[in-house]
Amino acid sequence: MRQDPDIIMVGEIRDSETAEIAIQAALTGHLVFSTLHTNDAPGAVTRLVDMGVEPFLITSTVRAILAQRLVRRICQECKKEYKTPEHEILEFGIPKEKLKAMKFYKGEGCSNCNGSGYKGRTGLYELLIVDDKIRDLVIKRASLTSIRNAACEAGMKTLRENGLKKVMEGITSIEEVLRETKEYA
Repeated sequence: MRQDPDIIMVGEIRDSETAEIAIQAALTGHLVFSTLHTNDAPGAVTRLVDMGVEPFLITSTVRAILAQRLVRRICQECKKEYKTPEHEILEFGIPKEKLKAMKFYKGEGCSNCNGSGYKGRTGLYELLIVDDKIRDLVIKRASLTSIRNAACEAGMKTLRENGLKKVMEGITSIEEVLRETKEYA
């Protein structure tokens, strides 16, 4: 820190001491990047509060939160269209009338993917921009659900929504997205 870097990377915020150091660095004008284990982007706010960071410090320092999950990519060598089970589609909330226009893919398994039907990985992302409405909710110590709803109203796409987009593009399967994401009420 004595060299006065403009950008600081804190490997992982696991406890209140590390959180305090990251917040203090951000308050003094440094751009701070870090990781924090949560289920989704809005969960990072409540995790920091649980660690003892005061909400006014969060609103003064946090600009954006990115959540990510890795899912397996469908093997392009053995990728085939298939009819997905209805219960999986219902978990996404896709109306039945839209199903006729949708195509779903699965890897059958080949020598290229060692019989798994998958080859490589891709990311699912969720970006929460901390705007004035989110700041107000954080200061009021609003519930995680309230923060999530406000972020979605402001345009945040959830991990599951990003996953569905990649399913529709034939990049990954519904099973992968359901396995790696959780839909919140």
